[in-house]
Amino acid sequence: MYRKEHMLLKYAVSYKRTETTLTPNGCIYDFQKGAWIVSNTGVLLVNTPKRPKPQSKKADIETGEDQKGE
Repeated sequence: MYRKEHMLLKYAVSYKRTETTLTPNGCIYDFQKGAWIVSNTGVLLVNTPKRPKPQSKKADIETGEDQKGE
């Protein structure tokens, strides 16, 4: 019996999965406050002036939303 391959399986682009940590360096998550805390100061990460700024999702692999030309 001949079975057609689903169109998504035939044309979808595959990517190698990379393991990255999402925890900000030197921080812990406080579940009661619902926020990241700087470990050595106890200050909320969002109140820290020299914190890493949020990064863009320009190469969003999950949805490919920014790679429409593929």
